[in-house]
Amino acid sequence: MIAGENQGAYLAQVDQRASSLQLVDRTEQIKKFNRVLDQIRSRRPVSTNLFEWHGGPGIGKTTLIILLLRECDRRHIPRVLVNFSESEGLSEKYLNDPTRLIEDIVKGLVKTHPDTHALQDGISELQDGISEYRDGAPPQPTVQAYFEMPREERLYHKPSWLTSLQEVTADFVKLIAELAQSEHDSVQPVAVLFDETEYVHVELADWIEEWIIKPLVQMKHCVVVWTSRRPWRWKRPEIRRRLYSERLKVFGQDYVKQQFKMNSANPSLAELFFKNVHVVTGGHPFANTVAISQIDDWVTAGQAFTPETFASRESDLLSQIFRRFIVDYAFKELNAPLKTACELLAMVRLFDTTMLRQVLQVCGGKEFAKWHQEDFGDLMLRLKRTQLLVWHNGYAIDPDLRYVIQEYMLACEPQMYIAVNRTALQVYQDWLEKPVDNRGLFVIEELYHQACLRRAGEPVGLEEVLEARLQQYPNWIKDPQALRNALERLEGELVNDPELARFTDSLSSTKLAKRVQDFLDSLPKGA
Repeated sequence: MIAGENQGAYLAQVDQRASSLQLVDRTEQIKKFNRVLDQIRSRRPVSTNLFEWHGGPGIGKTTLIILLLRECDRRHIPRVLVNFSESEGLSEKYLNDPTRLIEDIVKGLVKTHPDTHALQDGISELQDGISEYRDGAPPQPTVQAYFEMPREERLYHKPSWLTSLQEVTADFVKLIAELAQSEHDSVQPVAVLFDETEYVHVELADWIEEWIIKPLVQMKHCVVVWTSRRPWRWKRPEIRRRLYSERLKVFGQDYVKQQFKMNSANPSLAELFFKNVHVVTGGHPFANTVAISQIDDWVTAGQAFTPETFASRESDLLSQIFRRFIVDYAFKELNAPLKTACELLAMVRLFDTTMLRQVLQVCGGKEFAKWHQEDFGDLMLRLKRTQLLVWHNGYAIDPDLRYVIQEYMLACEPQMYIAVNRTALQVYQDWLEKPVDNRGLFVIEELYHQACLRRAGEPVGLEEVLEARLQQYPNWIKDPQALRNALERLEGELVNDPELARFTDSLSSTKLAKRVQDFLDSLPKGA
């Protein structure tokens, strides 16, 4: 069951997508889930029973959820799915009355339990408690009122509605405990799955963590799954101790080949094109699906399409991927300024409001030219709320989305690709002229954007760029030991930068790192 309406239509819609990925690079996640179910059933100790799988749009979180539901059904395990994007206003509904979430969870678990008759007393007791709670006219939104309540009042001077809500939760936990009872010498596992939690109001997510997930994971026969675009900041140590958090990754070449075979109307094409598709999409599952569908359409229409002619159709293929995956799916809920910002900022690997302002004012069109600093600050806040950003030394668009957008821009909008990279490059060059602490980071990003321009056909000598910066290092950093430490960090970052290595082609980042080491060796002893 999905909490909310239209659950059957939702499951049917996603189930078809899940079937094509059942054996494609998600087997490890399913194994981990099943291993915990086995431990519960055989009464073995369970150290992890909260799974958090996260990743950007289209990476396969909901598909994984459907596969886990199938495992539960195959093993006759009571389960419930709460999907926060399926019913509009679901988060608002639970904010106003969190007992509705408890009701929906119980309905789903009872519906999939093999012996519902034995649960009737517990269900009646819970429903009576919920009715009494609602008759007490609690404030709305209830969850917000709870968190706004002073801590002393919450602990020592509880209003009657809060006491009643705690009693409802106690009845809920008692009923979940009854679900674990089995006629055999084993424990009946119970699975509660929360999907697309990026749509959950922050206060509601905190309430679910405190009132629902905490007691469930402590009962040890419950397995909780939480999917989101970004890892949730779990606040309670008793939850963090039981947490397994993992970012879902894009597919490697072998799994792209499997996906091609399972999704294509012409499976024999997989052997011919899986490597080309992997290069174009970076292995992103949703982008793969679009690419496979488009190749099928071309072949079915009788158009000549071979690995040798693939390059001539790459721009058309990337246009389809960009429209159907990025515009119509990943960015479908964004307004025009947010879409433009995400598309252009996908060209940079990290940004702050300064980079945001420069890129949009130079490359984003007339609208942004009129904006003030506070407008860009507000845009940054709205970008964070999309949960399309990741943090690594600075904010960046989700790397799996960045890959697809960059390949599209390079092939289909090369002038915009060049303009954004030149603008970003100018920002780093300006920063490097100032007395900053993280010069090495800026040098790396300068090389990265120079490499991007080199990909676009610009005459760029990366070794010359690096050499010029190395000559400046002794002027930047006067202390000999600090200079050596900074150069060693620069060398290590060059070696461990796979994206820069991919863009440098024959001029590998390892060769650049060797130049840093040679410069280090050339410094006078004691320097």
